[in-house]
Amino acid sequence: MKERKMNNKGFSLVELIIVIAIMAILIVVLAPQYLKYVEKSRNSTDVTNATEIVTALQVYASDPDATTAIPGSAFTIKISSGAPVLSETTFTLAALKEAGLLDKDDKLATRCVSRSNWESYTITATPKDGGLKFTYSADGGSNPGKFADMMSGKSGS
Repeated sequence: MKERKMNNKGFSLVELIIVIAIMAILIVVLAPQYLKYVEKSRNSTDVTNATEIVTALQVYASDPDATTAIPGSAFTIKISSGAPVLSETTFTLAALKEAGLLDKDDKLATRCVSRSNWESYTITATPKDGGLKFTYSADGGSNPGKFADMMSGKSGS
């Protein structure tokens, strides 16, 4: 009797189709979760960048050796996907430069990276009792109020 040798040279077409179908199902199920985590990371980046700016302003305002005095009126820093807008230049630039947050051209390199919750955010600093009081707002997107909540510690997600 002749023995037949099995042809074990690779996968059959049915096996390949099954593997591709399983991979497609996994992508369909996992892609929305992945995109949600990416956007959550972008939102956290914006909050971290804003916190760095606020900290730089607070530290400079409390520094007795600071060369520029706290301004007499409120000032804002607006961060969008384009160039940041600083309403009060001398104190803000001095504070951000001292903190190392400016690039070689003395421009703030921070940009808004959120794609869904807000399109830009604004940090408003008001002089109060020798220091600064901060308020936060955001514009555009699906949930601009979330930025102020995250900055005040009300919501981490």
